Amino acid sequence: MKRCKICKVPLEGTISKIFSKILNYQPAAEDPSLCNHCFPKNRKQDTYVCQICNRAVEESSALTHVKAEEYLLHLIKKDHPEWKEHKDTCPECVAYYRELIKKAKI
Repeated sequence: MKRCKICKVPLEGTISKIFSKILNYQPAAEDPSLCNHCFPKNRKQDTYVCQICNRAVEESSALTHVKAEEYLLHLIKKDHPEWKEHKDTCPECVAYYRELIKKAKI
């Protein structure tokens, strides 16, 4: 009997049909060796490439540009005209521009 690698819920057979109907357990489409409840917990962190420094950055540490200071965005756009607010930027690059603002005492 095939079971989820993490929680050991049956993924095939008669018992799996019961788990599927009552608790909505079934093999994850992305990884059939895991159930649909364990797959998101086991998934690797998504990454993106920063459009300023080209480093790979974990999405969990991404800057929400909507909340960023308007002047900070202006400085980034001035140095990097191709930069877009709706795309991802790594925290190190944002910290660099924040430091410029602090040093200039703006």
